[in-house]
Amino acid sequence: MSEEMRMTVSGKVKDKNGKPAIYVTFEDEGRFAEGEAYSGEIRTSKGFSDKELEGLRFYLLNNTLAIEKMALEVNPMKAFLK
Repeated sequence: MSEEMRMTVSGKVKDKNGKPAIYVTFEDEGRFAEGEAYSGEIRTSKGFSDKELEGLRFYLLNNTLAIEKMALEVNPMKAFLK
């Protein structure tokens, strides 16, 4: 993976089953992946190898507390108005 990986974190929301969810997007040189922090599931991806996706899953599962802290700082109204 490139050292220039961009990660975007959603606010804490509820998934379709009513469980807490935080969605994380990874972007790098035209590649894209979106995953969910609590489950580690990669929902969509384009351009990442299976090995790289496994690394992203590992990151999501092992950094949940840090991701949660980032999600608490998301201001949905500010993001909506951009």
